Amino acid sequence: MLAWRLRRCVAEIEADGRRFDFFISNAEDADRISRLACLPHVYIRYRNSMVEYLRGKIGDKSGLKRLFRTLKWRIRFHLTYGGRDIITVSDALQRDIVDEVGVHPHSIRTIYNPFDFEAIRQLAREFQPPVDGPYIVYAARFSARKRQDLLLRAFCDSHACQSHKLVLIGDAYTEAEKNWREQIALQVASLGLQDKVLLPGFQTNPYPWIKHAALFAMSSDSEGLPTVLIESLILGTPVVSTDCPTGPSEILTGRLSPFLCARNDHLALAVRIDEALAHYPHVGDRELARFSAENSIRQYLAHCAEA
Repeated sequence: MLAWRLRRCVAEIEADGRRFDFFISNAEDADRISRLACLPHVYIRYRNSMVEYLRGKIGDKSGLKRLFRTLKWRIRFHLTYGGRDIITVSDALQRDIVDEVGVHPHSIRTIYNPFDFEAIRQLAREFQPPVDGPYIVYAARFSARKRQDLLLRAFCDSHACQSHKLVLIGDAYTEAEKNWREQIALQVASLGLQDKVLLPGFQTNPYPWIKHAALFAMSSDSEGLPTVLIESLILGTPVVSTDCPTGPSEILTGRLSPFLCARNDHLALAVRIDEALAHYPHVGDRELARFSAENSIRQYLAHCAEA
């Protein structure tokens, strides 16, 4: 029904004789519906780890249930994405889709997310965050995948814990996420960090919090292309991150690669936090130009013109 409505909507818009040059699908449901609707020239913008998505669907099932879910979702991935034109937001996602899951698209290439540098910096100047003293920040929804628990342990083990506070920006929306946020609050209390950790909740404009932070620390188990790392660098805020799939290793390259650490290693993350606070190289716009909106637009238009 949704595919039929989509085709009808497109036909109504094209009734004036002008055709769409191409479509961009930006979510899993839209990927499936656009295929069922048989829309021409659809570019799928894939922005999450397909492997991690598959793991989430399989869960902790074992035996025949595990086999059934694995086959079910692999077949769905192949039916939805096989033979299609895919644009990933990181190079690692290409390997994730083709090598790990075994999907064979018609074409696949990477175009990074677009960022309006000046707009981000303008928003960052709107106010001064109400934090007394220097602080480390992490902005992410509360979920087990974001690993706020790991960051708390790393912060507790770092020298920074003596001189800085930790601000965990974000909210919880599902029941599982709300339970996770409660666990994090309990962990803060059990570690004796009540005076050191702030939980300001969801922020409509997180950029001032990031701009005025001494460091942005990310502890995720998986990402697509973590835009908040790029936004932090645009605002001149040093960044450390777990080297999770996918994206961080494509952002923190060259001089910044030492500030990556393995997943699920709070001691290594603690070391990276202290090292970044002690010395961090300057990152200019030239190094970040590959993430600019202008560069992304040029790549989209050039890629779609080739089809």
